[in-house]
Amino acid sequence: MKAFHKTSITAFSLILASVAGLAGCSGGTAKPQGDGPGKTDAAGGKPKDKVEITFWHVWTDKDAGPITARVDAFNKSQDRITVKVLGNQDATKQLTAISGGNPPDVALTYWNNIGPWAHAGAVLPLADYLKKSKLDPANFIPAALDRMKVDDQYYALPFTVSMASTLMYNKKAFQNAGIAKPPETLEELFDTAKKLTKRENGTISQIGFIPDYPWIDNVFWPIIFGGGWVDANGKITANQEANVKAIAYQRKFYEEFGMDQIGKFRSGMGQRGTANDPLLTGKLAMMIGWEYNFPDERKPDGPIGIAPFPYPAARPDLKGSGMVGPRAVFIPKKAKHPEEAWEFMQYLIGQESQVEFSIESKTIPSWLPALDDPKLRKNEKLVMMLDFYDRAKSKTLQGFPNSVYINEYLQTLTEETEKALKGQAAPQEAMDRVVTKIQPLADKAKSK
Repeated sequence: MKAFHKTSITAFSLILASVAGLAGCSGGTAKPQGDGPGKTDAAGGKPKDKVEITFWHVWTDKDAGPITARVDAFNKSQDRITVKVLGNQDATKQLTAISGGNPPDVALTYWNNIGPWAHAGAVLPLADYLKKSKLDPANFIPAALDRMKVDDQYYALPFTVSMASTLMYNKKAFQNAGIAKPPETLEELFDTAKKLTKRENGTISQIGFIPDYPWIDNVFWPIIFGGGWVDANGKITANQEANVKAIAYQRKFYEEFGMDQIGKFRSGMGQRGTANDPLLTGKLAMMIGWEYNFPDERKPDGPIGIAPFPYPAARPDLKGSGMVGPRAVFIPKKAKHPEEAWEFMQYLIGQESQVEFSIESKTIPSWLPALDDPKLRKNEKLVMMLDFYDRAKSKTLQGFPNSVYINEYLQTLTEETEKALKGQAAPQEAMDRVVTKIQPLADKAKSK
């Protein structure tokens, strides 16, 4: 799974320990006051004073233009709150500031950080704010909003959504093989991959599909098969039948084409994102696609075609399945101006802001009504995003559950899935080991 930013679990543990210490004397959850910029306070008294708040995000200067534009627009929209923005603030920098007692007022991070941070007391719960606001949770992409929840409590809101629910393919490779359309089911995907695989002197020169290219995806595949990772009682379910089938299906490609052959082929593949990208050159005919892959090349007249990712033939109810990984906006527990931070958060999530950011960054809004906004739908520069806006409405989109032990769980899934793909363990055996390793962590988290 690559829909989140990986960070050292050891480093996190050290910082989170200090955060937890601070949380013990935090004085509880701050209460929202007032109704917005320029309004009176909750008791109907004098107007609020002007306030400057800080906002940290993860983008570097090169990519910060769209979010900086949103901050500027908010500052111009009212005259009470001024947002000062600081970019290139990764998870470690954010946690260091929080543990030091000097956090920003509002921050943007990768969704998988919210679970451990919330458990350590580093993130302000949003229940009181959501009750007071006019935000309707039904207006968010459900799978994106669910990623913001820890122990049935919301600690953040999704800003943008990254999504894997697409099969991308090289049009010329399909044409040369006489294949008229992309596969619709997983069974067809396997057969199509065989037809698109070529060998020269016994060595693979073109391959139809590699299930763990460009990385092992320990979340995407179980979702495609209708699997899951934890039940309502806190029981780890990595070894359920659907998850095991997901690994066994991927293993079929290695059994068909050969572990050594695929390994040798991969070592000679071109670098992703360059002119020698294997999907662009046709050396790789199909791959799992995200919205940020080949934005120009997948235009209607481009070399890359896109289609909904195939589903199991026996499970037509899983059509449209895919994985989401949103970016999260949150208020640190020790923020100096939480009410003003909340007002800014609501602005970022608002439809106008969501639309304008998506236009500039070619990303998927988390706000469902924004997906049909004419500014997106009728924008010729966004023609390559239209299919993704449609697929973002799918009710079969899912994501990995957030928890204090999320990073350990994902790491163990990756390690055991890799062993199964390499034939070093049976899929069931590998997933049974995941349960054995992670259940104690789930039990410990539940007991607190």
